[in-house]
Amino acid sequence: MKFALELPLQKNRDEVWKAFDNPENLKMWQPTLVKFENVSGTQGQPGAVSKLTYKEGKREFFLIEKVTHRAKPDRLDGVYENEFADNSIMNTFVAVSENETLWRVEVEYKFKTLFMRLIGPSMKTNFILRAERDMQRFKAFVEKP
Repeated sequence: MKFALELPLQKNRDEVWKAFDNPENLKMWQPTLVKFENVSGTQGQPGAVSKLTYKEGKREFFLIEKVTHRAKPDRLDGVYENEFADNSIMNTFVAVSENETLWRVEVEYKFKTLFMRLIGPSMKTNFILRAERDMQRFKAFVEKP
């Protein structure tokens, strides 16, 4: 299952990159994130592995992040794994003008279990809405004065 989203940000690309590339900022736009742990490699660099722990209500879960590509300040890609799916995300930052950046996100889910292969595609709208909410929170964070 694939989808792509775009969002204009009213900040220059270097400022956007700096905010996006800092794991300390993740909690500002991913409010259910409770812990970010570097497992191996240099954080943010290709080959780095991190564990992200989330808590949503009483449910706690984690994702293993593997950075797959980095081209500062243009692109940062990763794979996010759990027992149900591998989720590839390509984040591209395009300088539109001196103070505007276009953030493109391309997402692909590869479901691992039979259950998720059956119901996952029917949940596409939910996955898109969640990504859009995260993007809007990042926009609010990065654009605040």
